[in-house]
Amino acid sequence: MIRLMEVNLHHHLLLLLLLLTLSLFSQGHAHYHLGKEKVTHLHFYYHETIRGDNPSAVVVAHPKDTIVNASNPGPFGTVYIVDDLLTEGPEPDSKVVGQAQGLYVSASRQRTLIVLVIDYGFTSGEFNGSSISVLSRNPVTESERELAVVGGRGKFRMARGFANLKTYSLNATAGVVIVEYHVTVFHYDHIEGHAHHYLGKEKVTQLHFFFHDTITGDNPSAVLVAQPNGTKVGNGRFGEVYAIDDPLTESPDPNSKVLGHAQGLYVFAGQKELVLVFAVDFGFTSGEFNGSSISVLSRNPIMETDRELAVVGGRGKFRMARGFANLHTYFANTTSRNAIVEYHVTVFHYE
Repeated sequence: MIRLMEVNLHHHLLLLLLLLTLSLFSQGHAHYHLGKEKVTHLHFYYHETIRGDNPSAVVVAHPKDTIVNASNPGPFGTVYIVDDLLTEGPEPDSKVVGQAQGLYVSASRQRTLIVLVIDYGFTSGEFNGSSISVLSRNPVTESERELAVVGGRGKFRMARGFANLKTYSLNATAGVVIVEYHVTVFHYDHIEGHAHHYLGKEKVTQLHFFFHDTITGDNPSAVLVAQPNGTKVGNGRFGEVYAIDDPLTESPDPNSKVLGHAQGLYVFAGQKELVLVFAVDFGFTSGEFNGSSISVLSRNPIMETDRELAVVGGRGKFRMARGFANLHTYFANTTSRNAIVEYHVTVFHYE
């Protein structure tokens, strides 16, 4: 059984989020000095072990009074740090081509779904020293699924793309899973030709919904998973980390039609003001964009009535999306800290 670490290890989470931010925010549009855009296809196997003497994924935080064990390895709010091997073939002893390093959070109250904040770094071949950045939901019980590639470094600077995943094998008893990855990456290179014919015509989509964040009550949608030592529990202070599974609705009424869920993490990251940093996947479950999502990694100054977030990627019909979200606080209870926020999102993506 993995030995649970104290919640003050939230500093590791903050550091990883800050480091990944530097990579993700390098994303941008092509200018003259970038050269021509090209497409690269990657194929590898991802190996994760959560038990044994040398696990590659370890629990670092979870909500108070939540039990994490072999029969319940990922209750809502559980955070894992990962250092998972990437190999050429499915065999554990096949050639290592890189490592997936970062964190993921169990981000659903109803089913097994995690949100990844991970750097996939390559250590051999043409892309040795380069990496791709992923911020995306991963419904792990589905045999086949898609992740959003939102950035990269090295030869994958300013990358965009998507990864198609298929579970190759799962041993629940041993806590070992092997996942096959087929990744399509659009990036820039001065040698190879254009890849615009892969993308189709760029279009703009406007989204409108309401975000419900509930911290108190019998079934909160946001749970505290880590905080600094010596601070009052759930006080909204610098260093607190929350896992969220917040409903997105058609209107501000909590009983109105659910359009999707915002799942991932946010961190109280301001020492002198109430500022959150979001690492969140906004997934849609109805209408034209059912099964698609947008990835947001951005600062959120919640005391400002109106503010803006950065959309850094997406999946499904929002593959390789970019854009921005304009937020307006519709309701906020300063005692319970529950809130309803109106979102107007502008997404640039491809048909």
